[in-house]
Amino acid sequence: MDTPGAGVVEVIVVDEDIDTDTDAGEAVGGDPSGRRRVPIRLALAAALALVVVVRLPTVFDVFRDDWVVLVSNDPYFYRYLVDQSLAGGPIPSLPARAVAGEPLLVATLATATTLLGGSTWASGFVLAWYPVVAAVVTAGLVYGIAVRVSGDVRVGLASAGLLAVTPAHAYRTALGVADHHAFDYVWLALTVLVVVDLLTRHERDRRTWLGAGVLAVAVAAQTLSWEAAPLLLFPLAVSLALVALVEIRRPGPERLAPVVAGLVGGAVLAHAVHHLLGWQFPATVYALDLLAVGAVGLLAVTVGIRRVGGSWTWLAAVEAVLAVAAAVAVRRLTILSTELDRGLAFFSSTQAAELAGVGSNYGAVGVLVILGFAPVLAVPTLVWAARRGWMRLESGWLVVGVYVVHFGTLAAIQRRFGGELAPFAAVLGGVAFVTLAWWLDLLYPPVPMRSDGTPPAATDGGAAPDLVVPDRTRLALLGGLAGVAVGSGGLYSALIDRRLVIDDATYEAARWITGYVEDRDIPYPESYVLAKWGRVRVYNYFVNGEAASYSYAERTYEDFLFSTDADEWYDEFDGRVGFVVTRDLPHLGLIASSTVQSCLHDRFGGAFSSNLGGAGHFRALYATESGDGARKVFRVVPGATLRGTVDGTDTVRLVADVSIPGADFEYTRFASVTDGTFEVTVGNPGRYRLEGHDLVVDVPERAVRRGETVTV
Repeated sequence: MDTPGAGVVEVIVVDEDIDTDTDAGEAVGGDPSGRRRVPIRLALAAALALVVVVRLPTVFDVFRDDWVVLVSNDPYFYRYLVDQSLAGGPIPSLPARAVAGEPLLVATLATATTLLGGSTWASGFVLAWYPVVAAVVTAGLVYGIAVRVSGDVRVGLASAGLLAVTPAHAYRTALGVADHHAFDYVWLALTVLVVVDLLTRHERDRRTWLGAGVLAVAVAAQTLSWEAAPLLLFPLAVSLALVALVEIRRPGPERLAPVVAGLVGGAVLAHAVHHLLGWQFPATVYALDLLAVGAVGLLAVTVGIRRVGGSWTWLAAVEAVLAVAAAVAVRRLTILSTELDRGLAFFSSTQAAELAGVGSNYGAVGVLVILGFAPVLAVPTLVWAARRGWMRLESGWLVVGVYVVHFGTLAAIQRRFGGELAPFAAVLGGVAFVTLAWWLDLLYPPVPMRSDGTPPAATDGGAAPDLVVPDRTRLALLGGLAGVAVGSGGLYSALIDRRLVIDDATYEAARWITGYVEDRDIPYPESYVLAKWGRVRVYNYFVNGEAASYSYAERTYEDFLFSTDADEWYDEFDGRVGFVVTRDLPHLGLIASSTVQSCLHDRFGGAFSSNLGGAGHFRALYATESGDGARKVFRVVPGATLRGTVDGTDTVRLVADVSIPGADFEYTRFASVTDGTFEVTVGNPGRYRLEGHDLVVDVPERAVRRGETVTV
C-alpha cells in the first residue's frame, strides 16, 4: 500500500543550492543531478522509530528477572481483567468488571495474550508492549491526517516527530503504561483521518464508501473502548456543524453524506454488539445514537436549505436550534442526564495528580513539561487554520482545529487529556515547524502557504516519492531546530517515565511477600497487602492475583498510619488484611513518635516509652535493601499474650532481639502491673527479657500466629 502523500511531488524538501559533491549524489536515492534523496517511506520509518525510542526508557524497569513489572498502578487492573478473562480457558470470556467500561480493550488484550500462550507472563508482555504499538499506529495516522489536510509530506513528518516527543502522549504510551488511553488514541486519530479524507474527496467512488465503513468501525470501537467515549465523540459533533457551514457554500455532491453514513453504521454496529454481548453501559451507546441521529438531521437540513437557495446563515440558525434541542434531550433522558452529572462530578475531582490541569502546579512551565512544544507551535497556527478552513472551503482544517480546542480545554481542567490533545496539536505544530523553517530560509514554504510564484518543489522533473535533502549548512541548521523540540520533549518524557516506574524498594517488597505467601500457601483475603493506594494494585497482583480495586487502601491506609494506636485497627484488619507495607515519608518532615507510621516504620512496632507502648498485632517480616529499608513489611497477627507476676514495680519492660531479612532490631513492649500481675501482647517471636528482673521467656512463632498465651 502506498505511503500517504508519497506521490505529492510538490512537497519535496529542496533548495536551489544543493550540495553537488559526488559522494552526496551517491547517497540514499542518489540521482545523476547530484541531489541527495531520501525515500519518504524511509523518513516516515525514522519518525516512527523515534516514537518507539522515546517510549523505551522503562525497558529495564519493566522486564525484571522473570517478572513483567508494569508501570504505575492502574495497568495492573487491566492485567487482572485479562487474566480473569482467560481463567476459564483459552477462549476469552470477559468478567463483569470488563463488560461495562472498556470491553473492547480487554477483549483485544486477552485475545493477544491467548495467542502468546495465555499465561500471566504473556498477559504482562502484551500489556507492556501494547501502548508502544498503539503509539506507532497513532503516529502513522497523524502523519496521514497532516498530509491529507496540508498536501505536504514534510508537515506529516514533522507532525509525527512532534507527537513522538510530546510528553503527555509519550508517558501515556510508554512501555508498560497499559491503560485505556493508548487504545483511545488510535480510534481518535483513525476517526479524524477518515473524516478528513471523506471531506476532501471530490468524487464518489468505491473508496468513499469503504471509508464510510472504516468510520463506522472507528466510532463503534471508540464507544466500546471506554465508558467516557462521549467525551471523545463530542468534538466530532461540533466539527460536523462547522463543516456543514462550509459545505453549503460549495457546489457539488454532499461530502457530508458518507460521513453521516459512517456514523449511522457505527451506531448500528455498537448497538448490535451491546445487545448481543452486553458490552458497554447503555448511556455510552445511546450517546453515539444521539450523534448519528443529529448527523442525519444536519445532513437533511443542509440539503434542504441548499435546494431552496438559502445561505449558510440559515443553516447556522437551524444548527443553534438543533443544539438546544439536543441539550434538552440529554437533560430529559434520565439515563443520559445521570451519566452527565456523574461526569461533571468527576471533572470537579482533583484528588489524583492526573486530575489536575496541565498548568496547575507549575504554570506555563508545567504546560511545556507535560505537553511539550507541539501546543506552543499549534496555538498561533490554530487561528490560521480556522481562517483557511473557512475562507478556502477546506473543512479538514476546521475538524483538526475543533479537536485541538476541545481537548485543549479538557487538558486545562485535567492533565490526563493532554494525551488526547497531542495528536491534533502535533498536526498544527507540524505546519508551524515547517513554516518556521521557511522563515529561517531552510525550506520552501508549506504547500498551504505557497503563492503562484513559489518555485516548484522538484526542479529536476523527477516524480519519485523522495525527499530532496538541502545543502549541508541548511541541513545542519534544520537538524538543530528539530533537536530543540525533540531533545526537550524526549527529556521531559523520560523524566516523567522515571517517576512512574515501580521503584526497586517496591519491587523487592512485592517479590519477598509473594515468596512468603507461596511458601505458606496463604489464601486470599488473608494475603491482602495494605499499602499506599497508588501502589496497592502492584503488591496484590503479584502476591494474590487480585488487583480489582484500590478503594479500601484509599479509605484506610493513611488513616491507619497517622492514628496513634496500631492495635486498635486489629479488629478492622482481622480476616481482611494480611500484610501492611510502610514506606519512608521524607516529604512530610519530622513525623510524631506517637503515630503508627513512626511506631511501625521507625521502630518495627516497638515501644518508644511506657506511654507509647508499641504494637502487638503487627509482626515485622522484612525490610528492603534498597533505600536502606525504604519499605518494611508487617504481617497482621493475633500476637502472643505474655502473662506473668512481678513485685515492686508498676511497669515492666520486655525486650527481644529480632532479626529479619534486611534488618536487626530491638523490639520493646511495656506492660502495666496490677496487683503484681502483668499482661501484654507481642507481635514478634523470640526470646524476651524482662528488664530489671532475672526472667527470660521464649515466644514461639506458633504462639504469635495463633494468639496463644505464654506464661513468664
